[in-house]
Amino acid sequence: MKGLVLAVVFLLIFTVYCFANEMLIEAIEKFARENFGSEATIVSLQIKSSPSSFDKIQLTSHSRSKSFFSFLFKAYQEEKFCGYVRVECELAVFADVLVVNRTVRSNEVLGVNDVTLQRVNLLTLNVEHCTDLNQVVGKIARRMFRQNEPLDARYLAKPPDVRAGQLLTARVTIGPIVATAQVRAMRDGYIGERISVRNVSSGVLIEGLLQEDLTVLVTGG
Repeated sequence: MKGLVLAVVFLLIFTVYCFANEMLIEAIEKFARENFGSEATIVSLQIKSSPSSFDKIQLTSHSRSKSFFSFLFKAYQEEKFCGYVRVECELAVFADVLVVNRTVRSNEVLGVNDVTLQRVNLLTLNVEHCTDLNQVVGKIARRMFRQNEPLDARYLAKPPDVRAGQLLTARVTIGPIVATAQVRAMRDGYIGERISVRNVSSGVLIEGLLQEDLTVLVTGG
């Protein structure tokens, strides 16, 4: 008889524990979906402190360190507050992102053989990750990326249309008069932006608008 009573008590405790655990999992899964999308999932979960029993919870606060979260819930038993539940867990959103398969130094141009797809937890990253080769191939790295490091779109740039030191032709317009001169670009530049160039003959520094044909349009008074 005593053994039966103990078995019933154990079963009740186990049932309450499972019910409470299920509530917490559902609450955290809802939080994950609402904040990180339908692909978000729980990797691990640990209850750090909790009342002995409760039938309702309310999320009070949370903190985050990359993919690791701490949650604080208010717990209720028959609508009466009965304490706090503290939970630590790891969340994940897994996706295939582009990483470099070698160390890439700043100002190197990325080629198709420099990158590969790798499955990672996006919540561990603090980058604008890339998933398409068109986002990275032919781009210049604006900082060093170490082997197996995910690429960050914020530090990838289109190669400049003109390189510093490149010889160009400048077209100078002063009223109806148009003259040309050979100039040297003082810095990298892109079509449509103003760049500084130096007249090869006179050494005079001037500024003009880089045209699609890679001439520099300089307007005067």
